[in-house]
Amino acid sequence: MRICHVNPFFYPYIGGTENFLFDLSKRLAKKHDVSVVTSLLEGTKRYEEYEGIRIYRIPSLVFKRLPAFLPPPYSAPLCFSYHFNKICGKEKPEIVHLHNRFAPQFDSVIFWKRLLGIPLFLTIHNSRPIGINPQTDFFGGLYDDTVGRVIMKSCDRIIGNSKYSLDVTAPADYPLEKRGVIYNGVDTKMYRKVKSDVKEKLGCAHLITSICRLLPQKGLEYLIKALPDVKADYHYIMMGDGPERANLQNLVNKLGLQKKVTIAGRVSDEYKMQVYSDADVFVLPSVYEPFGIVLVEAMAMECAVISTKAGGIPEVVDDTGILVEPRNPKQIAAGLQKLFDDRKLLDRCKKLGRKRTEDVFDWTIIAKQYEKSYKDCLSAISYAP
Repeated sequence: MRICHVNPFFYPYIGGTENFLFDLSKRLAKKHDVSVVTSLLEGTKRYEEYEGIRIYRIPSLVFKRLPAFLPPPYSAPLCFSYHFNKICGKEKPEIVHLHNRFAPQFDSVIFWKRLLGIPLFLTIHNSRPIGINPQTDFFGGLYDDTVGRVIMKSCDRIIGNSKYSLDVTAPADYPLEKRGVIYNGVDTKMYRKVKSDVKEKLGCAHLITSICRLLPQKGLEYLIKALPDVKADYHYIMMGDGPERANLQNLVNKLGLQKKVTIAGRVSDEYKMQVYSDADVFVLPSVYEPFGIVLVEAMAMECAVISTKAGGIPEVVDDTGILVEPRNPKQIAAGLQKLFDDRKLLDRCKKLGRKRTEDVFDWTIIAKQYEKSYKDCLSAISYAP
């Protein structure tokens, strides 16, 4: 098959959707012709081949300062239609796969789909915003009910990264037979424990960690507020950076937790794997989360998981960890205490999490599911009356 992926950002840019797209593309490229159309960023090339993927980058204006309800960055490609037409003429894709419905210039591929008759896929990586804040919920919902609806209705297949994402985002009248759920994946061969002395250096009995972009919707303030109620010898390492970092550090200082909490910021992959390897519990207290790939990473690394009942998280964690109500420090503290007090339960959660990643979320499984979905779509179109 000849598959063309379209997304505003791609490797070496790092983000949840971008990491997913890179992992999927390099696996599909082992058997198929795979191209990616994205933005030209500083330090990147207009065209290159990497891991078997042909990458086309279109000159773009990238905006890094946006209203609160539009998290940056935002890319506006210059003359997208002209460039995309040339790329299609060269690549002759059988499938065009869109990964973002919030980028109108890139989303104009819906018109090329109509003109060229190329089947169009859309993966919903970011579900309709619900419960983030009134501003984001309103404007995000308004977009999905107008522009987003046109984009989604134009697609031949819509894939949700969770059943939750699909149910709350896809138009109610979009055909059920054209919908599907394919989870995000993790390389279970890569995500394995490594030698680490992080806990030894800290001198603590229990290590708690999390990694994410430091945004209000990640709910990290509720985890910090839970820590004073945890009666155990622990240390918490927060990995990641973002606009909430200063507020979270101020909260740590206010609660007198400076010796118990480290806000590490952006960390190397090596350090991340060391923290994962030594951590007893991974906590993601999100108030909004379509999927939560970091949960899968933590489960693969045999961390017991505590997270919330928000969005697609229950589908990810299932019965392998502890789920609490969003914005509830008391329940987070109770969950941590329960795991620290019951070694058998802690070990059970670790083993169940690892097994679930191998059985459900391994990238080999996910790539095959996408490959099958592409083939099914092409077959249905070929035999359509």
